[in-house]
Amino acid sequence: MTKLTAVTVVKDNPPFLSKTIASVDDLVQEIVIVDIGIDANLKTTLLKNKKIKIVEIKETIPYVELIREKTKSFTTSDYLIFLDPDEIIPPALKQTIEKKIEFYDYISIPRKNIIFGRWIKHCRWWPDYQTRVFKKDKVIWPKIIHRQPKVIGNGLKVEPKEELALIHHNYRDLDEYLDKAKRYAKYEAKEYVLENKILTFPETVRRAVNEFVSRYFAAEGYKDGVQGFVLSCFQMIYYFLVYFYYLEIVKFKDDKTIREDLFFKQGLKEVLHWKKKKTLKDRLIKKIL
Repeated sequence: MTKLTAVTVVKDNPPFLSKTIASVDDLVQEIVIVDIGIDANLKTTLLKNKKIKIVEIKETIPYVELIREKTKSFTTSDYLIFLDPDEIIPPALKQTIEKKIEFYDYISIPRKNIIFGRWIKHCRWWPDYQTRVFKKDKVIWPKIIHRQPKVIGNGLKVEPKEELALIHHNYRDLDEYLDKAKRYAKYEAKEYVLENKILTFPETVRRAVNEFVSRYFAAEGYKDGVQGFVLSCFQMIYYFLVYFYYLEIVKFKDDKTIREDLFFKQGLKEVLHWKKKKTLKDRLIKKIL
């Protein structure tokens, strides 16, 4: 039997953590909880499970990618399952992992995102493949926010079916989205400065408009109801947050690239880019823009 360790990074007292642990308890031989500020009462409860090992990290960790690679060293198994404390493995996916793991170096899993109380099936949020089951030496995690890992070897891509999808209780309400967006945007802005990169207004507009048009229209986010509209708007606003934090870090140095007409020109350009059937007129307009 392939020895398997589950790893999750935990702060405070996540509401779905008990379900996360229960979903893998009979699948793994070891559960490593990486403590980046766990509630004291929760820690006492966790230690009652003999499979759980808690490893404390005393430094501030603003986003999990900073320590994903490091957490591999806390485990004793060759194969790992990385889970966030709001992710749950359903029974059918668990069976697939048990049957397939010894034949592959890594497994990419579709993820079912529950956002604002609804499973988001469009908006480029499905199937949202994540590499979460893997052989320890076959996956390398970069320290860049929301970046997929580098993988080598023989991989399995699980079918995009609901019963085989990792359940992700992502963004329960607007406050949770905004809290995370603020934190992520601030550190993404810092990365620009640390890498001596210049973030311009035109680039911000391009990324922001691309987010809304590609998610709400091209990826049929409108089929996700009001939640799809709100989510697509928030994804657009996020890139302006990154830009505003960038300006704050550089002491609001005057950006000569700010022009009010760029938003509308870039918006039209993105609409034409994502339009499925383009007329000759559309192609000419895009070329002019």
